[in-house]
Amino acid sequence: MADRLNLVQEEILKAMEQMSEKASYTEFVLAKKIRQNTGIEGKKKAGIGLEDLLTVIDVLAERNLFYSLHVNSVNDILIRKETAPVEISVEAKRRRRASEKSMSLFTPKDFTKK
Repeated sequence: MADRLNLVQEEILKAMEQMSEKASYTEFVLAKKIRQNTGIEGKKKAGIGLEDLLTVIDVLAERNLFYSLHVNSVNDILIRKETAPVEISVEAKRRRRASEKSMSLFTPKDFTKK
């Protein structure tokens, strides 16, 4: 599965592996790490697409590294390390997907090699 990741997902995976010692962090902490790793100067408020994050979590689960996603009342994502797989609720997915329509998110073109 890891060989089928797009550029965004590859960068998410790399950042999550680097932050593996943390028990929990927000998507914006993860996004900051991605910007540091890639040298992206813009998109300071960019979030991470739920589908990209879920794909990376599936790849990590194949390596026996488990994470859960929690969506708060303003639809920000909290990422937590777990001892077993934990599914995100259907309602949380629905709310987050709806909010992403008005958010700035990382896209593959942000990571194209210059």
